[in-house]
Amino acid sequence: MTTDTRTNSRSTSTTRRYWRRSDTPQPWWPWGLLPVFGLGLLFLFGALVTAPDIQAEIRTQVAERLDSAGVVATDVATNGRRVSARVNASGENNVFLQALAQSTTCDTWAGELTCPTIVDIEVDTTRDSVDAAPAKIEHRPHQFDVVREGNAITLRGEVPTVAERERILGVAGEYFGQVQDELTISNESASANFVPAADRALAVVNNLVSGHASWSGESLSVSGMTDASDIATVREQFEASGAASMLGTFDVQALEQTNNDSVRCNDAFGEELTNATIRFQTNSATIDDGNEELLERLARLARGCPGKLTIEGHTDSRGDADMNKALSLARAAAVRDALAAHGIDADRVTAVGFGEISPIADNASAEGRAKNRRIAIAVDESN
Repeated sequence: MTTDTRTNSRSTSTTRRYWRRSDTPQPWWPWGLLPVFGLGLLFLFGALVTAPDIQAEIRTQVAERLDSAGVVATDVATNGRRVSARVNASGENNVFLQALAQSTTCDTWAGELTCPTIVDIEVDTTRDSVDAAPAKIEHRPHQFDVVREGNAITLRGEVPTVAERERILGVAGEYFGQVQDELTISNESASANFVPAADRALAVVNNLVSGHASWSGESLSVSGMTDASDIATVREQFEASGAASMLGTFDVQALEQTNNDSVRCNDAFGEELTNATIRFQTNSATIDDGNEELLERLARLARGCPGKLTIEGHTDSRGDADMNKALSLARAAAVRDALAAHGIDADRVTAVGFGEISPIADNASAEGRAKNRRIAIAVDESN
């Protein structure tokens, strides 16, 4: 407190001033935890970021130090500040090697320090040489198949690497217009014969009309059909695969246009389409679902038949005759396109529509009309 007294001629006044200190308590939460939280973050940073880097540096430096002494260190491991290593050396060098490894320094956030404080050296005296024996590379057989249908091929089996898969696809693309890739990548080593066998399989199949070449991992086999004039070329391609031990079976037949071939194929198509019928949507040329297996069987027969094929479309007698003829032609063309989708060259196939003029049963009954609504396939003997 202070007193200020002022006097003048008329009166005297006194002014008193007071100062009071107020001690209001302040809460410590949460600011008091900030130092603890900061220490926690620092600990986590060191444990998750800095420590692994330091331990990796320690392992590298220990291995390099021991290597400079002319010994091979294996199984170098760190656990906190403890380092363990297994070396190939004589037993009397244990103390020297331990001291050498313990002198390792590495960069830390606090500068370059002597990192490991405890070093365990396990000396392996079972081998005379200090050089580690090279690991034996194990090769696993890789099976590889090339299947040709028309101008399309399908690649199946295994390849060792992504790069080899891309290389094979590139070679296949030079030979064929359509390449279906069903290869899997093993990421395992293949034998030295795999690459030449894969190339030879593609070259052989390129000279087939239909068929396949298969590499079993040890030998290459081929089967299929080709023109009689190409049989010698296919055999030469096959025998150029390499050593005789790489050659498997060779079963390539010559395509010859004979009456016997035509009879055989016509009988096979007739039997197949007698036992099953290609179904269409009502008054439509759209093939119903569920016909894929039948179409695949027909395509398989077509691949084994020489020359050109004729697909015939037929209807029952109901409706307008001209409309029936147009519908039968459209259905025959739909089957031709379906076979082409299964690998049959469209140039080999002709679609014709006969409408209602060639019945094989009585149109007076539902059963007869169902038989008359049909697709027939025949070898074109004029070719």
